[in-house]
Order: sequence, then structure tokens, then C-alpha cells
Amino acid sequence: MASIQLDGLSFRYPGAEEYTLAPLSLNVPDGTAFALLGASGAGKTTLLNLLSGLLAPTSGRIFFGDDDVSYVAGRQRNVAQVFQFPVLYESLSVAENLAFPLRARKFDPLWIDERVRHIAADLAITEQLPFVAADLSLFQKQLVAIGRALVRPDVSVVLLDEPLTAVEPRMKWRLRQTLRRVQEELAVTMIYVTHDQTEALTFADQVAVMADGGLLQVGTPEQIYATPSCEFVGYFIGSPGMNFVDIERLESSLEVSVGASRVGFRPEWALLKPQGQGQLAGTVESIQLAGTDSGAATGVVRLDTAAGRVAVRGKLNVAVGDHVGIELRQHLCFSAQGDLVTAEYD
Repeated sequence: MASIQLDGLSFRYPGAEEYTLAPLSLNVPDGTAFALLGASGAGKTTLLNLLSGLLAPTSGRIFFGDDDVSYVAGRQRNVAQVFQFPVLYESLSVAENLAFPLRARKFDPLWIDERVRHIAADLAITEQLPFVAADLSLFQKQLVAIGRALVRPDVSVVLLDEPLTAVEPRMKWRLRQTLRRVQEELAVTMIYVTHDQTEALTFADQVAVMADGGLLQVGTPEQIYATPSCEFVGYFIGSPGMNFVDIERLESSLEVSVGASRVGFRPEWALLKPQGQGQLAGTVESIQLAGTDSGAATGVVRLDTAAGRVAVRGKLNVAVGDHVGIELRQHLCFSAQGDLVTAEYD
């Protein structure tokens, strides 16, 4: 396996005026589970294609370990890729599909059998080894596709392009957990591309949030959630996303940083209070039940305030139409340009 370093990497299609991928630099340590997260058009697939060798960079360099592979052909990069839909030889057995990359490279047959059994055991598909791929469920097929990406011992990096798109929702969590467990056991470098924040935050050691061909923030899932680098990341991450309020709209004083224009707070960072208390006043517009806590209903309350609509998560002890106060227990400060200034905690 290998670490990955991107040094000022960019890409622009011939004849295009705008860069599809703006110059960016990034370091992915060896053996890391890394996620590229962003909406459609963010540049995730373009970056993945640059890593795999399907595209050549317009500028900048790509290193796998100490090797500059910027203009090395894809087949020489020892990259394995898993796509949205499993690509298998349908007429071959699971064992034959797993063994195919090794036999093509003329590894010892006895070692191939041992390696296939090892990977199959890691993915819990040993019982399916004799089965023809065409007879498997979509979930099982994707496990085999992942196994075929992992089976080669000379793979530098495994690239996963929205690998759970075709998997039914109830199986996604199981496949994601299996993938994460195998990644840790094999210490393989994986780059996981997704538009789904749940997939990214629950799979990866490090997450890179992308938008409009640029890299907005890189950090652990906890860092991305708790201290977003800008308002876009704060709103994009979380369900509901972070609330943002102009400081001048606050009804009572709040400690803010020099240069701050707005404050941001997660729905769970606020408390509903009697009218007249807190930094905001609002009217309850809707209530969404999420569960119970010690017998009390909990969920998300959406409110209309003078500063705009906000969401508060907690106990549901209010009704639609109630006039309440909103107390900010924790908040972040952002500049007029939407960048994080500093975090303030009350």
C-alpha cells in the first residue's frame, strides 16, 4: 500500500474556460480510510479519475509513496477500483472471480487459493465461493467486487466510487461496516467517494469536503461536524444542518470574536426556553418526532425567528404556534464572507 500526496493538482477539460478541479493539495497517509464528500458536480469523480490514471492533470503532481505517478499509465499504478454497480464475470464462480486478477499476473496457484480463501473469509462470503456470480444478490455481488479489489497484494490504493448506490438501504449499513472492518484488518489505503454524509462520516478516518471543484475542509468526522471551516460545510454536514444568524439579529448579548458577522449553532447546541429568555425569540412552525429520552419525546423543532428559520433538537415540550425563547449554549463565529473566525463556548 502507499500514502497519496497531491501537490497543486488541477484539471481542466480541453477548450473549457473553467477548471473542473481547482488546484488543490492533499495528503492521505498510508493505510487510511479516506472519504471525498460532496454534491454532484463537486469534482469528486474527476479527482478519482486523476488518481486512477483515466485523466492526466492539467497542472500539479500525484505521488503514490515516493513515486511521481502524475503521467504514469493507469495499469502501471496498481490501483484497484470498485464502481457503483458490481462489475463481475457473471458466468464464473465467486472463487474464479476473486482469483482472476492473481491468475492474470501468474501468481503461484497454491498461493492464489490461499489468498482467495483469506479474502473470502474477511468478507464473510466463504460459503458463496462455489456459486456462479449471476446467482448472487446485488449485495453479495458488491462484496465480491470489493474482494476482487482487495485480493491483489501489490495494490497501492483502492478507489471506491459511490459503492453503495445500488445496494438496498437496509443492507448499506452492513456493507459499510464490513468494508470498514476489512480496511482496518488489511491496513489498505482506501479512498471512498460519496455524496452521502452518513457514509462518509461513519466510514472514514479523514473526510475531505468538496464543492465546485475545490477542497473546502479536510479533517476527522468529529472536526468536520464540530468546527466547520465555513458556512457551506456547516450547513452541508448534519441533518438538519447548522443554523446561521446575523449577530445584529440577536436579542441579547453573546460573546463573539473580533471580525465576526454571524454565529452558527447546531440544532443540539440550543435549548428552548420560556418566551423572553435566550438570545432569540421564535414561533414554533413544525415538530418532528425522532424518539424518546427517559420516556420524554425528542426530535427537531423548527421555528420562525426575526433572524430567519432555525432548527432546535431536544425534548419536545412545546406545541406548534408556541412563542418561545432560544438559548445558545454553544456557537461558532463566522465572518461576513462565511469563513470560520473562532469558536466560542458559553
